[in-house]
This record gives sequence, structure tokens and C-alpha cells, in this order.
Amino acid sequence: MNLMPRACRDDEKIRKLVFVRLVVATLVVGAAVIALQLQSRELSAVALYSLLGVIYLATGAVYLAYRGGASFTHLIHLLIGVDLAVLTLIVHYSGGSGSIFSILYILPIFVGGLYFQVQGGLVTSLIAASVYIIYCLLEISGHVRSPEGVLIFTRQNLFHSLLRGYIHMGVFVSVGLISGYFSKRVQNSGEELADKVKEIKRIQLNNDSIVNNMSSGLIVVDLDGRIVSMNPAARKILNVEKTRSVKEKPFEEIVPDMDSLLDELLLVMETGVQRNRGEIRLSRSDGRELPIGINISLLRDENAEKRGVIALFQDLTEVNIMREKVRKSARMAAVGELSAAIAHEIRAPLASICGSTEMLKEELDVTGENGELMDLIIRESERLDGMITDFLEYARLRKPEFDLVDIENCLKETILLLKHGSYLRGGGSIRFESEAEGLRIYADDEQIRQVFLNLGLNACEAVGRDGNIVIRVGMIEEALEEGAKKTKCAEIKFINDGPPIPSNVLPHIFEPFFTTKEGGTGLGLATAGRIIESHSGTINVESSEEKGITFRILIPAKYKINRMEIEEVRNELSKV
Repeated sequence: MNLMPRACRDDEKIRKLVFVRLVVATLVVGAAVIALQLQSRELSAVALYSLLGVIYLATGAVYLAYRGGASFTHLIHLLIGVDLAVLTLIVHYSGGSGSIFSILYILPIFVGGLYFQVQGGLVTSLIAASVYIIYCLLEISGHVRSPEGVLIFTRQNLFHSLLRGYIHMGVFVSVGLISGYFSKRVQNSGEELADKVKEIKRIQLNNDSIVNNMSSGLIVVDLDGRIVSMNPAARKILNVEKTRSVKEKPFEEIVPDMDSLLDELLLVMETGVQRNRGEIRLSRSDGRELPIGINISLLRDENAEKRGVIALFQDLTEVNIMREKVRKSARMAAVGELSAAIAHEIRAPLASICGSTEMLKEELDVTGENGELMDLIIRESERLDGMITDFLEYARLRKPEFDLVDIENCLKETILLLKHGSYLRGGGSIRFESEAEGLRIYADDEQIRQVFLNLGLNACEAVGRDGNIVIRVGMIEEALEEGAKKTKCAEIKFINDGPPIPSNVLPHIFEPFFTTKEGGTGLGLATAGRIIESHSGTINVESSEEKGITFRILIPAKYKINRMEIEEVRNELSKV
């Protein structure tokens, strides 16, 4: 099937036909006029000029009619009819049935075959032959008077006319069949070619689509070190501008300061030994250190000759982060196993020491410094037991049991606990702000309350006697991981105006056993961080002299209902 729209094809055909028709008509009529002038037939020459004018007018009228929306097929039929009539008149004025221009009947026959294939060529040839034979018979019968004079009706003249008509008919039919067959073959070839082109474009589109949508970078380099192809992923990984032309450019010009990658490509190109699953580090133009995993193989042609190399590579930054997380998880698992042994080996004798000391203190009349030492033993034993408990809680954090949790309710109860406990001293205040009523998430209620309480206690200790704490909850769309799509999240902020956290302490604040508090275990914030991580969320801290300290939690928001719906649910539950 031809890929060009039908309207465009018809427009192109009509333009070509108009042009060729005018040129051929001018040449034919011009030749006939010259022939008649040589024979001093001025009257016939004038008639031919008139016919030329008719051809021009008819051609122009047909083209205008086509532009006005007339049927292309009907207009071609009309032009063929006009051509047959004009050619008959040219034959008449240039010598009658014996005119040398009678052979020009093959022109409309050729047009019929060209545009309407075998059937059109055959029909047009039979019409042309019939018109010519009828003209010959009218000439013999005296009904038509040619410029040569009246043809006397004799048996010999009749025989010559019929023979001439028979020969013309044979030539006309042959031209019609040949032109129609030729047109059919050309059309079939065009359709086959169009199908092949379409198939090639489809294959090329599929190949280009696959290469362009690969998440891995792909670079093809020829034997001269020039880039043949570079897909979008390779541009992104190597920090090459999308609009920059890279084809046939030297590799070191497009990707400067990456000698290690170029050395790998040249090594495979020279030795012929492909590089499988290698890992190298690159320095991008923006200063970023880039670990990549790379496979390099030779590019060969159909004769197995080397043409260059193909490099397929991936950015391993995220992979390395995941590896570190896996290693961290493995370390935590080891810590969990160790904690069980510690609890078994230390807690039992510790309980014995504490219990025995209390019994001795009650049975013996210990006073003065000895009594203080016994109290110290008991206090430190209890503190050590608390540290072990915190350590076990961090190391053996249980798997969350997810349920629908009302964030506002959890925070309000946490605030109530902080206000009425001994945590907030002096003139300090706690204020709650909600920007998303009815916000709910799927979480472990007990664990999420533990996080809020840890952050609240941390804020109370930070502000001291006269500080202020703001706990704010809202809804936000944000990506929880680098490169991930944005998602709706519950945003919880614990803001206090206490002294800023030192810059050397800030990066380590969620690390286990890191603490700046006297007597602290360094496990409170570490445990909070692990809980939020197990809820597919993030937690971070910002600190400045002007804005104070802000702990920010993001947890995917799974459910949100308005206040009216909450009341309806409560009413239904009360009925039950």
C-alpha cells in the first residue's frame, strides 16, 4: 500500500497529466501546423490553432474543476474523451484517414492504460479504433470531406480503409494492453516497495524504541574511536546534553576526563577479548564520582570483520546503596543474635546482684558510706538493665503489624502525656497544628506512638524550662526515594526552639549508641529511625540558629476521610 495519502497522490497525478498534456498537445499541433503550412493550407492551420486553444481551455477547466472538488476519475475520463475528439479533428485537417497523425491515438490510449490499468487501456484502445474506423467509413461514403478532397468510393479504397483501420486497431489494442500491464506492474511494484519500506521503518522504529527506552546506557564506538551511537540512558549516566550531536565525534571529545572507560573500550578493541560484568569508577564533568557496571563486546559485520565495540553499562550508585543497606541489615541481624546472648549471660547475674544487694541492705545495718555504696550498686544495676532493654528493643525490632491509624489522635495523646508528665518543666509550651483533618495511614499503632514519644521527649529535653514545641501534621506530595515518583505522604514535624545541634553531631544523630546526653544510651532516635524505615517512610533533622530544630517524618498516606465521615463512623460504632 502506498504510504502517500490518496488525495496527495491524485493531486500529483493531475499536475503531471496537465503539464504533459499541454506540452504534447503543443508539440503535436505545432508539428501539424508546420506540415500544413509547407503545403500552403492556411485554412486547416487556423483550425488546428483553434483546436490547440480548445485543448488549453479544456485542460485548464479540468484542473480548476479538480481543485473545486470534482472526482479525479471522472475528470480523467473527460480528458480522454476530449483527446480522442481533438485527435480526430487533427487527423481530419491534416490529411484525413491517411494522416500521419493518426498514430497519435495511442496517447489517450496510453493515458487510459496508465491510470486505469489493463481494463482502461483496452477500453480506450477499442474506442479509439472504433472512432478511427467510423471516420474512415464516413470519408469513403462521402459524409466527411477532408482537405484532400472527396474520396471516391471503390472496392480498392474500401479495402485500403478497412486494412488501415485493422492495423490501427491492432496497434491501439496492443498499446492499451501493454500500457495497462505496465501500469499494473508498476503499481504492484510500488505497493511492494511501500510495504517493504513500511516494514523496514517498523523494524527500525522497534529497534530505536528498544534502544532509546533501555534503562542501561549503550555506546557503539568504531575502530577510529568515534561514536556511532549513544542512547538517552548513556547520555544521562555520562552527563552528556540531550541536544548535543555525538555521531562521528571522537569519544574523548564527547566524554572528557573518563580515561578509564576509554581504556576499557580500547583494550577490548585491540585484544578482541570482551569484558563481562566489570565495575569501574568514573569522574563526571559535574564532579560526581560514578560507579558503573559494564559489559563490552566486539562489533562485527556480516564477514566477521571487526567494526568497533559495543559498551553496555549501568549506574551502580543505587545498587551500591542497596548493598550497603543489605550489609547494614546483616550487621543488625548479627547484633540481634549477639543481644540474645548478652541478655542471657548478663541479665540473670545482674538480677542476682541487684536482689542480693537489696537483701543485704535490709538484713545488715549498713550506714554511712557503705549504705551509699549499696544504693549505688542498686541504681547502676537498674540503669544497666534499662540499657540492655533498650538495646534489645533496638536490635530485635519486631515486624510492624499494620492497621489504620489516626495520626491526629496519636499526636494529641502524645502531647497529653508530655504535658501531664514531668517531661516539660517550667514555662515551656506544646502547640499542635493540623493542616489535614482526617488524615490516616497504615502503620503499627504501638510503634508509631513510640516514635512520637521519643521525638517529643527529645524536644522537651532540648528546650529546657522556657522553650516552645510545635507539632504539625499535614499532607504533601513528595518522592520518598531518589528517582521515584512523587506520592501522597503524611508529613509530621516536631519543631522546637532549643539550641541548635552542632554541625559535627548532626550527621550521626540517628546512629545507634551515639549520644551527647549524660547517661544516655543513644538508642532512642536510632530506634525511631528504624521504625520509620520499616514503615517505608523517611525521617530527617534540620537545625539552625534562626529556626531551631525540626524533626520531619514522611510516611505514605494510605487513607484520608473528612470530619463528617469520621463522625458517621463513630456513630455507627456507638450503635454497635
